[in-house]
Amino acid sequence: MTDNKGYKHAGDVDIRSFKLVSAGGQIIDIENITVDFSIYQDMFQHYLQCDLVINDSLGLFNDLNPTKGTDIQGGFSGGDLLVVSYRSNDDSLPYKNHIFVLHGMSDRTRLEENSEAYFLSGISLEAYSAASQKISKAYGGDAGNAISTMVESITNEYINTNSIQSLYQSLKSKTAFTMSKKNTFDATVGNHRLVIPNLSIDDTIDFLCKEADSVDHIPYYLFYENGDGFNFKNLSNLVSQEPKETYTYYPSNISGMFKDQKKDEYTEATNITSFHVIKQGDFLQNIQSGMFRSKTINLDLTAKSKNEQDYRYDNYAGKFKKLQNYKVASGELVGDPVVRLLTSKEEKKYNKTAAQSEGYYSHIFNTQVEASIPGDSELNVGDVIYLSIPPSTNVRDQVGTEDKYLSGKYLITKLRNKMLDGSKIMTTIVECVKDTATKQ
Repeated sequence: MTDNKGYKHAGDVDIRSFKLVSAGGQIIDIENITVDFSIYQDMFQHYLQCDLVINDSLGLFNDLNPTKGTDIQGGFSGGDLLVVSYRSNDDSLPYKNHIFVLHGMSDRTRLEENSEAYFLSGISLEAYSAASQKISKAYGGDAGNAISTMVESITNEYINTNSIQSLYQSLKSKTAFTMSKKNTFDATVGNHRLVIPNLSIDDTIDFLCKEADSVDHIPYYLFYENGDGFNFKNLSNLVSQEPKETYTYYPSNISGMFKDQKKDEYTEATNITSFHVIKQGDFLQNIQSGMFRSKTINLDLTAKSKNEQDYRYDNYAGKFKKLQNYKVASGELVGDPVVRLLTSKEEKKYNKTAAQSEGYYSHIFNTQVEASIPGDSELNVGDVIYLSIPPSTNVRDQVGTEDKYLSGKYLITKLRNKMLDGSKIMTTIVECVKDTATKQ
């Protein structure tokens, strides 16, 4: 950790705490024996996760959690905590505080006669609180209630619980910081009365995400944890954000590509160090998924009736909230629709919105890019950023221009903050998506 004030170099990280709190109450600073550490955010996962590689020459876990007066020798218990507090090395930024339960050990390897390495996996403490619980409960009462209200209630009762808050408070003296999470819940429309039949907490939330409806009736709700807290967000609201930052890729022949730009415009902290295009449109997949045309058939087995709904991309593309203001190519394709067959005793909201929801998802996720940038503790899954990537050639008419298919506004769907031993450098790796070209 450095005592210098202000921003230093791109990727510098200020680690305030990196401690192991054993199930027996021991507190050990393991920063100096951690070779590799990563924190993962994922829009399609409910909880933050982490992993770390330990280079141990002290026999650390052999000495953990012994119980006096019993034959329990101690060791890794699956209930040990990792307490982490860090930020990009800028004194104006808040620290990101996390407490993970270390639930798995793997790849244990003897390096030398007196040292070994092993891989530890962790997940947010709230995941443990929710893992063994089930919900058998009616929600909505006689008049019904909004899905967003139900999700918030479940989050407070089963995830961000009073017992979790009490544990955070009890750890305050050991962690040297107060643990708190900022939770956000996007509004939904309509009142519902639902009975949850012995589902896990996570399955219940996934069910409610599917049942939720939005004002434009193109819902795609997600529940996930990012660096700030838990979020129940509608995809169209995320897409509507302005970019949080612009990141630029400067190739090796930068002097020829951007000869008219001033050198002081290059900002090291917002450079893209590398990028990889995972997918840039898959027309066959879009056709097969029903993005362009589908038919939803809802069968009511009790009433022996059916309801059919037709969906065409061209009828909805103008209603979609977009990152770029264009349609996906081949949207005019015709032919037999993809048939989606759903059965239920009563018609559900999902049955009415499934086609446009899935079509909207395919539209937004048309292009997927992974980019590495200098570590930024303020970036989160769910943020929108702008990637500026030049064309791969420097022919005369492309000098100073952007690749219109790769550049543009992107939504971050996965994020990994990776820190390496000794270097005090953090790299942020983002997987992000966008719909179409920036310009046409």
